[in-house]
Amino acid sequence: MRLLAALLCLSLAAATPAQASDFSSSAIGTAGSEFLNMDVGPRGIAMGGAYSAAVNDAYSLYWNPAGLTQIPQISATAMHNEYLAGIRMEYLAYAQRCNENTVLAGGLRFMDAGSIDETDINGNSAGYFHPRNYVVEAGWGKSIADLSDAERDIALGVTGRHFYSDMVASADGYSGDVGLQARYTEAAMPYVFSFVAQNLGQGQKFDYTRDTLPFRARFGASLQATAFMLLCMEAVMPVSNEPYGALGIEMSLEAPNDVKAFLRGGYNSINQFSGLEGFRGAAFGFGLKLKDFTIDYSFVPFGMLGDAHRFALSWNLPAKHSRRFRQR
Repeated sequence: MRLLAALLCLSLAAATPAQASDFSSSAIGTAGSEFLNMDVGPRGIAMGGAYSAAVNDAYSLYWNPAGLTQIPQISATAMHNEYLAGIRMEYLAYAQRCNENTVLAGGLRFMDAGSIDETDINGNSAGYFHPRNYVVEAGWGKSIADLSDAERDIALGVTGRHFYSDMVASADGYSGDVGLQARYTEAAMPYVFSFVAQNLGQGQKFDYTRDTLPFRARFGASLQATAFMLLCMEAVMPVSNEPYGALGIEMSLEAPNDVKAFLRGGYNSINQFSGLEGFRGAAFGFGLKLKDFTIDYSFVPFGMLGDAHRFALSWNLPAKHSRRFRQR
């Protein structure tokens, strides 16, 4: 708990100095580079974003780099995101265990907002422009042996990234995440606590003013209620919105020949689109694991704006002989 409190204090101190309206609904739209908070990974999205305590594969680069320590050998993933208004995102990530305590990872994100009409100061047409965002990131996860024992595993992780936006003008920036997971694996119902500070660093500068990064602090917990049911919850504090909560559930069903099916659902209370009729904050999805390969899908409704769909293919090579790592 002391380590968790110290990480929170350090992350808040490193974030851009808060204004009176920060961490409230009146701060919506005041941070730049919001594409950094466009979630990746159908599994976590289908669980309402309550995922920082449950993530255990290459998606840890985004959700919580401490989760990298749960990768037995190799984890690789590719995701396609069909978002709103023709926006698309592609995501690739790869992670590999280096030794008993350390895992390294790398990832790429590309977002294309399509073609947008460009006009001059008088409203006359000036052709089109194509907003695109690029993110390159690397991560490190390490089990902290001095804080772990027979009943508890403590892991720390760090992600660093460089991002670049090409619109009418272009700009780049740097950010990093720091995350913690405390896993209690010997309990009757294994549980995990997590903390993540996201988007600490230097924002983009398109003109004379440098944008504020979309900092977020996440506090999560997960509970393996049964062998077939995973429950998750999360509290999130974004600098450009009011705090919100998220809940998620994953049900699994095993079949012969190393086949496993997953059904997921989640809800979060984020006030991202205030007054949008039909938006409930719900999310749904499913997954199918065939030996070492997993296919995942998530669906998130946004009322009159449309729906968001994510598709992903993952490859997770399990450990040969270890009871430390538990595959989903």
